[in-house]
Amino acid sequence: MIKYIVFDFDGTIANTIDVIKEIVRTSLDDFSEDDYELLRNEGIKEVIKRKNIPMHKIPKMVLLITSQLKNKTNIPLFAGMINVIQTLATNYKLGIVSSNSEENIRQCLEKHQLDKVFDFVFSQSSIFGKHLVLKKMCQRYKLNPSEIIYVGDEDRDIIACQKVKIKNMAVCWGYNAENRLSAVAPDFIVNSPVEMINILCGKFPASRNM
Repeated sequence: MIKYIVFDFDGTIANTIDVIKEIVRTSLDDFSEDDYELLRNEGIKEVIKRKNIPMHKIPKMVLLITSQLKNKTNIPLFAGMINVIQTLATNYKLGIVSSNSEENIRQCLEKHQLDKVFDFVFSQSSIFGKHLVLKKMCQRYKLNPSEIIYVGDEDRDIIACQKVKIKNMAVCWGYNAENRLSAVAPDFIVNSPVEMINILCGKFPASRNM
């Protein structure tokens, strides 16, 4: 039985897409909308290949994005997500796992009057894979993986969940496009917040057993 819905933050709840584009353009002056769509559909490796970005520049870019993102305080939420969170909170316990800072996330939640809704905000990242972060989350909060659905917007979220046997839901409005998400076979895939509510609150049959 599912008891917890655990969300990724950036690209799932929070619309940080324009912020990320702005940060990337400080390193790559010619980063265009076409490049962003390439990133969503084909992944970062294809962008690196097409734009001939030297591999030694990648760690610096990742560090720049992570550090600057943590300093952004005026982050909007995706349309419909406030209603999703409030609705799901009546049926499940909620959590957030993110590489963004806990302080930044909590400030954003407070701004949108959602700070009392989540049972936990777990801020952590790992260069060895997100599945290790999910394992630590379960240990920290004494969670049973079989009682969780994780909601994320990237294929690496889904792959991490599969490694630790956590059911997962992919949302198509974030950093990966639907075709890329479908390729890793998530348990559920949704194109709108309303569809998420319908599946998680049982308003119509889901694609796989919960």
